[in-house]
Amino acid sequence: MSNLFQSYLFSLIFWVSLSLGCFGLMLLHHTIRGKWGLPILRFLEAGSMTLVLMGVLFLVVFAGLPYLYPWARPDEVAKDPILQHRAGYYQLWFFAARFALYFAVWILISWLLIKWTRLQEKTGDSRYAQKRTNLSAPAIIAYAVTVTFASTDWVMSLDAHWSSTMFGFLYMASQALTAMAFAIFLLTWRASQKPYSEVVNPALTRDLGNILLAFTLLWAYLSFSQYLIIWSANLPELIPYYIKRNKGGWNWLPTAMLFGQFFVPFLLLLIPSVKAKTRNLMMIAGWILVWRIVDIFWQIIPVLRPDGFSIRATDPIVFLAIGALWMGFFFWQLKQRSPLPTHDPRLQEALDHA
Repeated sequence: MSNLFQSYLFSLIFWVSLSLGCFGLMLLHHTIRGKWGLPILRFLEAGSMTLVLMGVLFLVVFAGLPYLYPWARPDEVAKDPILQHRAGYYQLWFFAARFALYFAVWILISWLLIKWTRLQEKTGDSRYAQKRTNLSAPAIIAYAVTVTFASTDWVMSLDAHWSSTMFGFLYMASQALTAMAFAIFLLTWRASQKPYSEVVNPALTRDLGNILLAFTLLWAYLSFSQYLIIWSANLPELIPYYIKRNKGGWNWLPTAMLFGQFFVPFLLLLIPSVKAKTRNLMMIAGWILVWRIVDIFWQIIPVLRPDGFSIRATDPIVFLAIGALWMGFFFWQLKQRSPLPTHDPRLQEALDHA
C-alpha cells in the first residue's frame, strides 16, 4: 500500500504541475497580451480546466497521508519537537481547508477567463479582452501565493526538517517550463494541419523557442541557487535534502538532469535555425517533458524510499493511468471550442505576420 501511495503522489504532482503551468501561462498571456500566446491559448485553457479533475484525484491522497507525510503519523510527532511545533499548521482539517482553497481559486479564475473568451467570440465585443487582463494581472499574485503554499504542503512537508524559501519560485518555474514544452509539442505536432498551418511559421517557432529557452534558464538558475545557498550555509537542518538525493544510487540523477534538462536544450535553443523548424522544436519540447518527469521523481521519491534508488512497478502504471485520465479530460475540453481564438485583432496580425 505504501508503494502505491508513493507512486500516486509522484504521478499526481507531475500532472498537477502541468495543469498549473497551463494556468500560469494563460494568466501571463492575458496580462501581456502577446501574439505568441494565441496559437497555444486553447491548449492552455484546456490544460487549466483539468484542475477540476486533479482536484478530484487529489482526494485519494488524503487516504494515504500516514504513508506519505511524517506530520500525519502521531507516533513520529510525539517524539519530534519540530513536528510538534508545526502540528497546528498541519492539522488535518486545516490541511484540507487549504487544499480546497487552492483549487477553488485556480478553478474559479480559469472558469472566468475562459467564459469571457467564449463571450468575446460569441458577441465580438473586445471589452472582454480587457476584463481578462484586469483579472489576470492580480491573479498572477494569487497564483504565486497559492502555488508556494501548495508546494510546501504537498512536497516540502515530505521531509519534516527541511525548508527552502526558494521552493515556491522553483516550482512555478518548473510548472511554466513543463506547460510551455507541452503546448509547443502539441502545436508543432499539429503544425501541418489547418488552422495551425496558417499561423505556424519560423518567426513564431523562434519566439516560442526563445520563451522555452528563458524558462529553461530560469529553472536552472533557481535550482542552482537553492543548491548553492543551502550547501554553502552547511546547516544540519537543510543539507540532508541533498544528502538523501546524492547517495544510495540517487547520485547519478542530478548529473544526468544537469546535462539532459539544461545543457542539451540550452545549447540547441541558442541556434536560431534549430528553433525555426517545427520538427526540431517538437523534439526539444518532448525531450524537456521527459526530463520534467525525472525531475519530479527525484524531488519526491528519495525521501519516501530512503533505502536507495528504486523504481517500483506501480510507478509507471499509476503515472500512465493518471496521465490517460488527464489527456482524456484535456482533449475533451479542447474539442469544446475552436482551435484558434476568433474575434481577436491580434490573430489577424499573426496571420499577416505569417
